[in-house]
Amino acid sequence: MRARSWWMLAVTCLSVVVVSLDLTILNIALPAISAALHAGTGDLQWLVDAYSLVFAGVMLPAGVIGDRLGRKRLLLAGLAVFLAASVWCALSVSAGELIAARAVMGLGAGIMFPLSLAVVSAAFGDDDRPKAIGILTAAVALGLPLGPVLGGVLLQHFSWHSVFWINVPAACVTLAAGVVVMPESRNPAAPPLDALGALLSAGAVTGLVWGVINGPEHGWTALSTVALLAGSAVLLAAFLTRQHRSANPVIDPDLFRDKRFSWGTAATVAVSVALFGILFVLPQYLQSVLGDDPISAGLRLLPLMGGLLVAGGVAGQVVRAAGTRLTVAAGLALLTGGLVLLSQVHPATGYSFVAAGLALSGLGTGAAIAAAMDAVMAAAGGDEAGIGASVNSALRQVGGAIAVAVLGSVLSAGYARALGPALGALPARDGVIARASVTEATQLAGHLPSGGALRAAAGAAFLHGMSTVMLSCAAITALAVLTSLRYLPGRAAPGAGSPQRAPEASVPAGRTRR
Repeated sequence: MRARSWWMLAVTCLSVVVVSLDLTILNIALPAISAALHAGTGDLQWLVDAYSLVFAGVMLPAGVIGDRLGRKRLLLAGLAVFLAASVWCALSVSAGELIAARAVMGLGAGIMFPLSLAVVSAAFGDDDRPKAIGILTAAVALGLPLGPVLGGVLLQHFSWHSVFWINVPAACVTLAAGVVVMPESRNPAAPPLDALGALLSAGAVTGLVWGVINGPEHGWTALSTVALLAGSAVLLAAFLTRQHRSANPVIDPDLFRDKRFSWGTAATVAVSVALFGILFVLPQYLQSVLGDDPISAGLRLLPLMGGLLVAGGVAGQVVRAAGTRLTVAAGLALLTGGLVLLSQVHPATGYSFVAAGLALSGLGTGAAIAAAMDAVMAAAGGDEAGIGASVNSALRQVGGAIAVAVLGSVLSAGYARALGPALGALPARDGVIARASVTEATQLAGHLPSGGALRAAAGAAFLHGMSTVMLSCAAITALAVLTSLRYLPGRAAPGAGSPQRAPEASVPAGRTRR
Protein backbone atom coordinates (compact mmCIF):
# COMPACT_ATOMS: atom_id res chain seq x y z
CA MET A 1 0.00 0.00 0.00
CA ARG A 2 2.87 2.36 0.83
CA ALA A 3 4.52 1.71 -2.56
CA ARG A 4 1.22 2.53 -4.25
CA SER A 5 1.18 5.90 -2.45
CA TRP A 6 4.59 6.79 -3.86
CA TRP A 7 3.45 5.80 -7.36
CA MET A 8 0.42 8.01 -6.83
CA LEU A 9 2.74 10.86 -5.84
CA ALA A 10 4.73 10.42 -9.07
CA VAL A 11 1.52 10.63 -11.11
CA THR A 12 0.35 13.70 -9.19
CA CYS A 13 3.72 15.40 -9.68
CA LEU A 14 3.40 14.90 -13.43
CA SER A 15 0.00 16.60 -13.39
CA VAL A 16 1.22 19.68 -11.47
CA VAL A 17 4.33 19.98 -13.66
CA VAL A 18 2.05 20.24 -16.69
CA VAL A 19 -0.13 22.85 -14.96
CA SER A 20 2.77 25.06 -13.85
CA LEU A 21 4.48 24.58 -17.20
CA ASP A 22 1.51 26.17 -18.93
CA LEU A 23 1.86 29.30 -16.81
CA THR A 24 5.11 30.13 -18.67
CA ILE A 25 5.45 28.04 -21.84
CA LEU A 26 3.08 30.22 -23.84
CA ASN A 27 5.21 33.37 -23.44
CA ILE A 28 7.90 32.20 -25.82
CA ALA A 29 5.30 31.23 -28.46
CA LEU A 30 3.47 34.59 -28.47
CA PRO A 31 5.38 36.09 -31.45
CA ALA A 32 4.64 33.02 -33.58
CA ILE A 33 0.98 33.00 -32.54
CA SER A 34 0.70 36.73 -33.29
CA ALA A 35 2.03 36.19 -36.82
CA ALA A 36 -0.05 33.08 -37.54
CA LEU A 37 -3.40 34.26 -36.12
CA HIS A 38 -2.97 38.02 -36.72
CA ALA A 39 -3.30 38.59 -32.96
CA GLY A 40 -2.77 42.11 -31.64
CA THR A 41 -1.16 43.11 -28.35
CA GLY A 42 -4.49 42.98 -26.53
CA ASP A 43 -5.17 39.47 -27.85
CA LEU A 44 -1.75 38.28 -26.70
CA GLN A 45 -2.30 39.77 -23.25
CA TRP A 46 -5.60 37.92 -22.94
CA LEU A 47 -4.01 34.66 -24.07
CA VAL A 48 -1.85 34.86 -20.96
CA ASP A 49 -4.40 36.38 -18.58
CA ALA A 50 -7.42 34.20 -19.46
CA TYR A 51 -5.61 31.15 -18.11
CA SER A 52 -4.42 32.91 -14.93
CA LEU A 53 -7.80 34.49 -14.14
CA VAL A 54 -9.88 31.32 -14.35
CA PHE A 55 -7.10 29.36 -12.66
CA ALA A 56 -7.16 31.67 -9.64
CA GLY A 57 -10.94 31.98 -9.41
CA VAL A 58 -11.82 28.30 -9.47
CA MET A 59 -9.35 26.95 -6.89
CA LEU A 60 -11.35 27.68 -3.75
CA PRO A 61 -14.68 26.18 -4.97
CA ALA A 62 -12.76 23.17 -6.35
CA GLY A 63 -11.49 22.21 -2.92
CA VAL A 64 -14.91 22.58 -1.32
CA ILE A 65 -16.57 20.42 -3.97
CA GLY A 66 -13.74 17.85 -3.88
CA ASP A 67 -14.20 17.31 -0.14
CA ARG A 68 -17.86 16.49 -0.82
CA LEU A 69 -17.86 14.59 -4.11
CA GLY A 70 -14.47 12.89 -3.94
CA ARG A 71 -11.04 14.42 -4.50
CA LYS A 72 -9.78 11.81 -6.94
CA ARG A 73 -12.94 12.02 -9.01
CA LEU A 74 -12.81 15.81 -9.32
CA LEU A 75 -9.04 15.89 -9.91
CA LEU A 76 -9.35 13.47 -12.82
CA ALA A 77 -12.33 15.44 -14.15
CA GLY A 78 -10.21 18.61 -14.06
CA LEU A 79 -7.42 16.76 -15.85
CA ALA A 80 -9.87 15.64 -18.54
CA VAL A 81 -11.02 19.24 -19.01
CA PHE A 82 -7.37 20.36 -19.23
CA LEU A 83 -6.66 17.65 -21.84
CA ALA A 84 -9.66 18.56 -23.98
CA ALA A 85 -8.82 22.26 -23.78
CA SER A 86 -5.19 21.58 -24.81
CA VAL A 87 -6.43 19.82 -27.95
CA TRP A 88 -8.82 22.74 -28.60
CA CYS A 89 -5.94 25.23 -28.23
CA ALA A 90 -3.78 23.28 -30.66
CA LEU A 91 -6.60 23.22 -33.25
CA SER A 92 -7.66 26.87 -32.83
CA VAL A 93 -7.75 28.97 -35.99
CA SER A 94 -8.35 32.43 -34.54
CA ALA A 95 -7.14 34.50 -31.61
CA GLY A 96 -10.61 34.63 -30.06
CA GLU A 97 -11.01 30.87 -30.22
CA LEU A 98 -7.56 30.37 -28.68
CA ILE A 99 -8.38 32.78 -25.81
CA ALA A 100 -11.58 30.85 -25.06
CA ALA A 101 -9.70 27.54 -25.12
CA ARG A 102 -7.03 28.96 -22.78
CA ALA A 103 -9.77 29.99 -20.33
CA VAL A 104 -11.09 26.40 -20.31
CA MET A 105 -7.51 25.20 -19.73
CA GLY A 106 -7.41 27.48 -16.71
CA LEU A 107 -10.62 25.87 -15.45
CA GLY A 108 -9.09 22.40 -15.60
CA ALA A 109 -5.82 23.59 -14.04
CA GLY A 110 -7.61 25.41 -11.23
CA ILE A 111 -9.44 22.21 -10.32
CA MET A 112 -6.32 20.03 -10.50
CA PHE A 113 -3.88 22.25 -8.62
CA PRO A 114 -5.36 22.35 -5.09
CA LEU A 115 -6.82 18.85 -5.28
CA SER A 116 -3.40 17.40 -6.11
CA LEU A 117 -2.18 18.66 -2.74
CA ALA A 118 -5.33 17.41 -1.01
CA VAL A 119 -5.00 13.93 -2.55
CA VAL A 120 -1.34 13.67 -1.53
CA SER A 121 -2.04 14.91 1.99
CA ALA A 122 -4.85 12.40 2.47
CA ALA A 123 -2.77 9.51 1.09
CA PHE A 124 0.28 9.88 3.36
CA GLY A 125 0.58 9.54 7.10
CA ASP A 126 2.46 11.84 9.46
CA ASP A 127 5.86 10.21 8.84
CA ASP A 128 5.87 10.51 5.03
CA ARG A 129 3.63 13.53 4.43
CA PRO A 130 6.35 16.25 4.80
CA LYS A 131 8.59 14.51 2.27
CA ALA A 132 5.69 13.92 -0.13
CA ILE A 133 4.57 17.55 0.08
CA GLY A 134 8.17 18.71 -0.41
CA ILE A 135 8.50 16.65 -3.58
CA LEU A 136 5.13 17.90 -4.87
CA THR A 137 6.15 21.52 -4.16
CA ALA A 138 9.41 21.04 -6.02
CA ALA A 139 7.48 19.63 -8.98
CA VAL A 140 5.28 22.73 -9.07
CA ALA A 141 8.32 25.01 -9.06
CA LEU A 142 10.11 22.87 -11.66
CA GLY A 143 7.45 23.56 -14.27
CA LEU A 144 7.85 27.36 -14.17
CA PRO A 145 11.40 27.67 -15.63
CA LEU A 146 10.93 24.48 -17.64
CA GLY A 147 8.25 26.25 -19.70
CA PRO A 148 10.56 28.59 -21.66
CA VAL A 149 13.18 25.86 -22.08
CA LEU A 150 10.73 23.30 -23.45
CA GLY A 151 8.90 25.95 -25.47
CA GLY A 152 12.15 27.09 -27.08
CA VAL A 153 13.09 23.53 -28.04
CA LEU A 154 9.66 22.85 -29.52
CA LEU A 155 9.56 26.06 -31.53
CA GLN A 156 12.97 25.34 -33.03
CA HIS A 157 11.52 22.24 -34.71
CA PHE A 158 7.72 22.64 -34.79
CA SER A 159 4.97 25.26 -35.08
CA TRP A 160 3.32 27.12 -32.17
CA HIS A 161 0.70 24.35 -31.95
CA SER A 162 3.33 22.11 -30.36
CA VAL A 163 3.30 24.03 -27.05
CA PHE A 164 -0.25 22.71 -26.58
CA TRP A 165 0.15 19.26 -28.14
CA ILE A 166 2.91 18.54 -25.59
CA ASN A 167 0.24 18.47 -22.88
CA VAL A 168 -1.70 15.66 -24.52
CA PRO A 169 0.58 12.64 -23.88
CA ALA A 170 1.38 13.82 -20.34
CA ALA A 171 -2.31 14.29 -19.52
CA CYS A 172 -3.27 10.93 -21.04
CA VAL A 173 -0.61 9.08 -19.05
CA THR A 174 -1.65 10.88 -15.86
CA LEU A 175 -5.33 10.10 -16.42
CA ALA A 176 -4.71 6.42 -17.08
CA ALA A 177 -2.33 6.00 -14.14
CA GLY A 178 -4.47 8.13 -11.82
CA VAL A 179 -7.48 5.86 -12.31
CA VAL A 180 -5.37 2.92 -11.11
CA VAL A 181 -3.10 4.27 -8.37
CA MET A 182 -4.96 7.24 -6.84
CA PRO A 183 -7.04 6.40 -3.76
CA GLU A 184 -10.43 8.08 -3.47
CA SER A 185 -11.00 10.27 -0.42
CA ARG A 186 -13.72 12.62 0.73
CA ASN A 187 -15.22 14.13 3.86
CA PRO A 188 -18.08 11.76 4.83
CA ALA A 189 -19.49 14.36 7.24
CA ALA A 190 -19.34 17.32 4.83
CA PRO A 191 -22.37 19.63 5.13
CA PRO A 192 -24.30 20.74 2.02
CA LEU A 193 -22.40 23.05 -0.31
CA ASP A 194 -23.11 26.77 0.02
CA ALA A 195 -23.25 27.45 -3.72
CA LEU A 196 -23.75 31.21 -3.34
CA GLY A 197 -20.78 31.47 -0.97
CA ALA A 198 -18.60 29.50 -3.39
CA LEU A 199 -19.60 31.78 -6.29
CA LEU A 200 -18.93 34.91 -4.23
CA SER A 201 -15.46 33.66 -3.27
CA ALA A 202 -14.64 32.83 -6.91
CA GLY A 203 -15.82 36.27 -8.05
CA ALA A 204 -13.83 38.07 -5.36
CA VAL A 205 -10.59 36.26 -6.18
CA THR A 206 -11.05 36.66 -9.94
CA GLY A 207 -11.80 40.39 -9.63
CA LEU A 208 -8.78 40.96 -7.40
CA VAL A 209 -6.35 39.10 -9.67
CA TRP A 210 -7.84 40.78 -12.77
CA GLY A 211 -7.47 44.20 -11.17
CA VAL A 212 -3.89 43.49 -10.17
CA ILE A 213 -3.09 42.34 -13.72
CA ASN A 214 -4.88 45.38 -15.18
CA GLY A 215 -3.10 47.93 -12.94
CA PRO A 216 0.41 47.88 -14.44
CA GLU A 217 -1.00 47.68 -17.98
CA HIS A 218 -3.59 50.47 -17.85
CA GLY A 219 -2.65 52.36 -14.68
CA TRP A 220 -3.68 51.93 -11.06
CA THR A 221 -6.02 54.92 -11.23
CA ALA A 222 -7.66 53.86 -14.49
CA LEU A 223 -11.42 53.38 -14.27
CA SER A 224 -11.19 49.73 -15.29
CA THR A 225 -8.63 48.96 -12.57
CA VAL A 226 -10.53 50.83 -9.85
CA ALA A 227 -13.80 49.15 -10.89
CA LEU A 228 -12.26 45.67 -10.77
CA LEU A 229 -10.63 46.18 -7.38
CA ALA A 230 -13.74 47.85 -5.94
CA GLY A 231 -15.94 45.06 -7.30
CA SER A 232 -13.62 42.49 -5.74
CA ALA A 233 -13.88 44.28 -2.38
CA VAL A 234 -17.69 44.31 -2.58
CA LEU A 235 -17.80 40.59 -3.42
CA LEU A 236 -15.36 39.82 -0.61
CA ALA A 237 -17.53 41.75 1.87
CA ALA A 238 -20.60 39.87 0.62
CA PHE A 239 -18.72 36.57 0.96
CA LEU A 240 -17.64 37.32 4.53
CA THR A 241 -21.19 38.35 5.44
CA ARG A 242 -22.51 35.16 3.90
CA GLN A 243 -19.93 33.12 5.81
CA HIS A 244 -21.01 34.72 9.09
CA ARG A 245 -24.69 34.00 8.51
CA SER A 246 -24.56 30.65 6.73
CA ALA A 247 -25.21 27.44 8.62
CA ASN A 248 -22.76 25.72 6.26
CA PRO A 249 -19.92 28.21 5.56
CA VAL A 250 -17.55 27.49 2.70
CA ILE A 251 -14.51 27.87 4.98
CA ASP A 252 -14.58 26.53 8.51
CA PRO A 253 -13.48 29.51 10.68
CA ASP A 254 -11.82 27.06 13.08
CA LEU A 255 -9.16 26.50 10.41
CA PHE A 256 -7.83 30.03 10.87
CA ARG A 257 -7.90 29.68 14.66
CA ASP A 258 -5.31 26.93 14.35
CA LYS A 259 -1.87 28.56 14.34
CA ARG A 260 -0.48 25.79 12.17
CA PHE A 261 -2.92 26.70 9.43
CA SER A 262 -2.92 30.51 9.70
CA TRP A 263 0.80 31.09 10.25
CA GLY A 264 1.81 28.16 8.06
CA THR A 265 -0.22 29.73 5.25
CA ALA A 266 1.39 33.12 5.96
CA ALA A 267 4.83 31.51 5.60
CA THR A 268 3.90 29.85 2.28
CA VAL A 269 2.57 33.17 0.93
CA ALA A 270 5.85 34.88 1.87
CA VAL A 271 7.81 32.13 0.10
CA SER A 272 5.57 32.41 -2.97
CA VAL A 273 6.07 36.18 -3.14
CA ALA A 274 9.85 35.69 -3.09
CA LEU A 275 9.74 32.86 -5.63
CA PHE A 276 7.53 34.87 -8.00
CA GLY A 277 9.91 37.80 -7.58
CA ILE A 278 12.94 35.68 -8.49
CA LEU A 279 11.23 34.09 -11.50
CA PHE A 280 9.97 37.50 -12.65
CA VAL A 281 13.32 39.32 -12.46
CA LEU A 282 16.06 36.72 -13.09
CA PRO A 283 14.94 35.63 -16.59
CA GLN A 284 14.97 39.29 -17.67
CA TYR A 285 18.47 39.70 -16.25
CA LEU A 286 19.73 36.55 -17.96
CA GLN A 287 18.18 37.34 -21.35
CA SER A 288 18.24 41.13 -21.64
CA VAL A 289 21.40 41.92 -19.65
CA LEU A 290 23.56 38.85 -20.22
CA GLY A 291 22.11 38.10 -23.66
CA ASP A 292 21.08 34.47 -23.06
CA ASP A 293 18.42 32.87 -25.24
CA PRO A 294 15.32 31.47 -23.46
CA ILE A 295 16.69 27.94 -23.39
CA SER A 296 20.01 28.99 -21.83
CA ALA A 297 18.23 31.28 -19.36
CA GLY A 298 16.01 28.41 -18.25
CA LEU A 299 19.00 26.12 -17.79
CA ARG A 300 20.78 28.75 -15.69
CA LEU A 301 17.83 28.66 -13.27
CA LEU A 302 18.48 24.98 -12.53
CA PRO A 303 20.39 25.68 -9.25
CA LEU A 304 17.11 27.04 -7.88
CA MET A 305 15.33 23.83 -8.86
CA GLY A 306 18.18 21.69 -7.53
CA GLY A 307 17.97 23.38 -4.15
CA LEU A 308 14.21 22.88 -4.09
CA LEU A 309 14.48 19.18 -4.85
CA VAL A 310 17.19 18.58 -2.25
CA ALA A 311 15.47 20.49 0.54
CA GLY A 312 12.03 19.10 -0.30
CA GLY A 313 13.40 15.57 -0.14
CA VAL A 314 14.90 15.95 3.34
CA ALA A 315 12.28 18.26 4.85
CA GLY A 316 10.46 15.39 6.55
CA GLN A 317 13.55 14.27 8.47
CA VAL A 318 14.37 17.85 9.45
CA VAL A 319 10.83 18.46 10.74
CA ARG A 320 10.99 15.29 12.84
CA ALA A 321 14.37 16.31 14.28
CA ALA A 322 13.91 20.06 14.77
CA GLY A 323 10.16 20.64 14.66
CA THR A 324 8.00 22.74 12.37
CA ARG A 325 8.84 26.16 13.81
CA LEU A 326 12.62 25.87 13.47
CA THR A 327 12.45 24.17 10.06
CA VAL A 328 10.20 26.85 8.56
CA ALA A 329 12.21 29.69 10.14
CA ALA A 330 15.54 28.21 9.03
CA GLY A 331 14.23 27.75 5.48
CA LEU A 332 12.99 31.32 5.37
CA ALA A 333 16.35 32.52 6.70
CA LEU A 334 18.19 30.62 3.93
CA LEU A 335 15.81 32.13 1.38
CA THR A 336 16.44 35.59 2.80
CA GLY A 337 20.20 35.02 2.49
CA GLY A 338 19.80 33.93 -1.14
CA LEU A 339 17.75 37.01 -1.94
CA VAL A 340 20.37 39.27 -0.34
CA LEU A 341 23.07 37.59 -2.45
CA LEU A 342 21.04 38.15 -5.62
CA SER A 343 20.58 41.80 -4.66
CA GLN A 344 24.36 42.25 -4.85
CA VAL A 345 24.71 41.25 -8.51
CA HIS A 346 26.49 43.93 -10.57
CA PRO A 347 27.62 44.13 -14.24
CA ALA A 348 30.92 42.32 -13.57
CA THR A 349 29.42 39.54 -11.44
CA GLY A 350 30.12 36.02 -12.67
CA TYR A 351 27.42 33.40 -13.03
CA SER A 352 28.82 31.33 -10.14
CA PHE A 353 27.75 34.08 -7.71
CA VAL A 354 24.24 34.12 -9.23
CA ALA A 355 24.09 30.31 -9.09
CA ALA A 356 25.02 30.39 -5.39
CA GLY A 357 22.20 32.86 -4.69
CA LEU A 358 19.74 30.72 -6.65
CA ALA A 359 20.82 27.50 -4.93
CA LEU A 360 20.53 29.09 -1.47
CA SER A 361 17.08 30.45 -2.39
CA GLY A 362 16.03 27.01 -3.63
CA LEU A 363 17.17 25.28 -0.45
CA GLY A 364 15.33 27.82 1.68
CA THR A 365 12.19 27.65 -0.44
CA GLY A 366 12.09 23.85 -0.40
CA ALA A 367 12.60 23.57 3.36
CA ALA A 368 10.22 26.36 4.36
CA ILE A 369 7.32 25.57 2.06
CA ALA A 370 7.43 21.80 2.58
CA ALA A 371 7.39 22.15 6.38
CA ALA A 372 4.80 24.94 6.34
CA MET A 373 2.53 23.09 3.93
CA ASP A 374 2.78 19.98 6.09
CA ALA A 375 1.63 22.07 9.07
CA VAL A 376 -1.23 23.55 7.03
CA MET A 377 -2.47 20.18 5.83
CA ALA A 378 -2.08 18.59 9.27
CA ALA A 379 -4.27 21.37 10.67
CA ALA A 380 -6.87 20.88 7.94
CA GLY A 381 -6.94 17.15 8.58
CA GLY A 382 -8.03 14.41 6.22
CA ASP A 383 -11.68 15.45 6.16
CA GLU A 384 -10.98 19.06 5.14
CA ALA A 385 -7.87 18.47 3.04
CA GLY A 386 -9.55 19.88 -0.08
CA ILE A 387 -10.68 23.17 1.41
CA GLY A 388 -7.41 23.56 3.33
CA ALA A 389 -5.37 23.07 0.15
CA SER A 390 -7.68 25.37 -1.83
CA VAL A 391 -7.52 28.23 0.66
CA ASN A 392 -3.74 27.97 0.81
CA SER A 393 -3.37 27.68 -2.99
CA ALA A 394 -5.73 30.61 -3.64
CA LEU A 395 -3.90 32.86 -1.17
CA ARG A 396 -0.52 31.94 -2.67
CA GLN A 397 -1.80 32.60 -6.20
CA VAL A 398 -3.25 35.97 -5.18
CA GLY A 399 -0.06 36.82 -3.28
CA GLY A 400 2.02 35.91 -6.31
CA ALA A 401 -0.11 38.00 -8.67
CA ILE A 402 0.09 41.00 -6.35
CA ALA A 403 3.83 40.47 -5.94
CA VAL A 404 4.45 40.49 -9.69
CA ALA A 405 2.38 43.65 -10.13
CA VAL A 406 3.95 45.53 -7.21
CA LEU A 407 7.49 44.28 -7.74
CA GLY A 408 7.14 45.02 -11.45
CA SER A 409 6.30 48.62 -10.60
CA VAL A 410 9.26 48.77 -8.18
CA LEU A 411 11.57 47.36 -10.86
CA SER A 412 10.32 49.78 -13.53
CA ALA A 413 10.64 52.80 -11.25
CA GLY A 414 14.15 51.86 -10.10
CA TYR A 415 15.27 51.11 -13.65
CA ALA A 416 13.89 54.35 -15.09
CA ARG A 417 15.37 56.44 -12.29
CA ALA A 418 18.84 54.90 -12.61
CA LEU A 419 18.81 55.11 -16.43
CA GLY A 420 17.74 58.78 -16.51
CA PRO A 421 21.23 60.38 -16.52
CA ALA A 422 22.30 58.22 -19.50
CA LEU A 423 19.42 59.39 -21.70
CA GLY A 424 20.48 63.02 -22.03
CA ALA A 425 22.32 62.44 -25.31
CA LEU A 426 19.47 60.53 -26.95
CA PRO A 427 16.58 62.01 -28.95
CA ALA A 428 13.41 62.31 -26.86
CA ARG A 429 11.65 59.48 -28.72
CA ASP A 430 14.56 57.09 -28.21
CA GLY A 431 14.71 58.09 -24.54
CA VAL A 432 11.06 57.10 -24.07
CA ILE A 433 11.70 53.72 -25.71
CA ALA A 434 14.81 53.01 -23.64
CA ARG A 435 13.10 54.04 -20.43
CA ALA A 436 10.21 51.58 -21.01
CA SER A 437 12.23 48.41 -20.27
CA VAL A 438 15.70 46.95 -20.45
CA THR A 439 14.55 44.70 -23.32
CA GLU A 440 13.49 47.67 -25.45
CA ALA A 441 16.66 49.57 -24.52
CA THR A 442 18.78 46.60 -25.62
CA GLN A 443 16.90 46.32 -28.91
CA LEU A 444 17.26 50.06 -29.50
CA ALA A 445 20.99 49.89 -28.76
CA GLY A 446 21.42 47.45 -31.64
CA HIS A 447 20.32 50.18 -34.07
CA LEU A 448 22.43 53.03 -32.68
CA PRO A 449 26.07 53.87 -33.53
CA SER A 450 26.83 54.30 -29.82
CA GLY A 451 24.65 51.40 -28.79
CA GLY A 452 27.27 49.82 -26.54
CA ALA A 453 27.08 52.69 -24.05
CA LEU A 454 23.27 52.52 -23.93
CA ARG A 455 23.33 48.76 -23.51
CA ALA A 456 25.77 49.01 -20.60
CA ALA A 457 23.79 51.82 -18.96
CA ALA A 458 20.51 49.91 -19.35
CA GLY A 459 22.07 46.78 -17.86
CA ALA A 460 23.41 48.69 -14.86
CA ALA A 461 20.05 50.45 -14.39
CA PHE A 462 18.20 47.15 -14.51
CA LEU A 463 20.51 45.68 -11.87
CA HIS A 464 19.75 48.69 -9.67
CA GLY A 465 16.02 47.93 -9.95
CA MET A 466 16.65 44.20 -9.52
CA SER A 467 18.56 44.89 -6.29
CA THR A 468 15.60 46.85 -4.91
CA VAL A 469 13.20 44.03 -5.80
CA MET A 470 15.37 41.34 -4.22
CA LEU A 471 15.82 43.39 -1.04
CA SER A 472 12.07 44.00 -0.89
CA CYS A 473 11.46 40.25 -1.11
CA ALA A 474 14.16 39.68 1.52
CA ALA A 475 12.39 42.08 3.89
CA ILE A 476 9.16 40.08 3.50
CA THR A 477 10.86 36.73 4.13
CA ALA A 478 12.83 38.15 7.07
CA LEU A 479 9.55 39.31 8.62
CA ALA A 480 8.17 35.80 8.00
CA VAL A 481 11.16 34.36 9.91
CA LEU A 482 10.18 36.41 12.95
CA THR A 483 6.46 35.62 12.77
CA SER A 484 7.17 31.91 12.28
CA LEU A 485 9.44 31.84 15.34
CA ARG A 486 6.84 33.73 17.34
CA TYR A 487 3.59 32.04 16.30
CA LEU A 488 4.19 28.63 14.65
CA PRO A 489 3.99 25.68 17.05
CA GLY A 490 7.24 23.80 17.50
CA ARG A 491 5.58 20.41 17.23
CA ALA A 492 1.98 19.31 17.00
CA ALA A 493 0.65 18.01 20.27
CA PRO A 494 -0.48 14.41 20.11
CA GLY A 495 -4.01 14.31 18.84
CA ALA A 496 -4.04 18.02 17.98
CA GLY A 497 -6.10 19.10 15.04
CA SER A 498 -7.85 16.77 12.71
CA PRO A 499 -6.19 13.37 12.43
CA GLN A 500 -4.33 12.46 9.28
CA ARG A 501 -5.06 9.00 8.07
CA ALA A 502 -2.91 6.73 6.00
CA PRO A 503 -4.60 5.36 2.88
CA GLU A 504 -5.52 2.06 4.50
CA ALA A 505 -7.33 3.87 7.31
CA SER A 506 -9.19 6.29 5.09
CA VAL A 507 -12.94 6.22 4.88
CA PRO A 508 -13.86 4.70 1.50
CA ALA A 509 -15.86 6.89 -0.80
CA GLY A 510 -19.57 6.41 -0.42
CA ARG A 511 -19.39 5.14 3.17
CA THR A 512 -19.76 6.98 6.43
CA ARG A 513 -17.59 6.66 9.48
CA ARG A 514 -19.11 5.24 12.66
